[in-house]
Amino acid sequence: MTSAFLKITAAIVAKLGSSADIGVRIYQARDRAIPEAEPAAINVQFDGGLPTRGAILGAPVDWDSRFVIELYVRTNTETPDAAVDPLLIAVYREMASDPSLGGLTTDIGEPVIDAEYSSEGKKTGWVRMTYPVQHRTTNMTLE
Repeated sequence: MTSAFLKITAAIVAKLGSSADIGVRIYQARDRAIPEAEPAAINVQFDGGLPTRGAILGAPVDWDSRFVIELYVRTNTETPDAAVDPLLIAVYREMASDPSLGGLTTDIGEPVIDAEYSSEGKKTGWVRMTYPVQHRTTNMTLE
């Protein structure tokens, strides 16, 4: 058995991994550091969920959950914001192309987007996209 949270995380990883426009390594639930040898990478993880209290005992449970997609790009040739921007656009486009993940979710909303830039060694652009995801599990399970 697999929770709905892990299924959705895996579906996001698979969706991004199948896109020809993305073309970078995609991790699942990795800590923030990526290997120094990788110029770019994506990390996808479940960040939390809030159940909606059902009115009928035994009814399915609706969830408002958060899933995070973190983008990392290292560069020596351009500013970190310009380096990460094409990946940001590609990931946003890919996620918007199917807001139900093939029927796995009820809806994937617009993400909250945070950014950070650093310059230790190579310049690094980091963008965190936190997607609100509505989905459902059966009563008394997380499936």
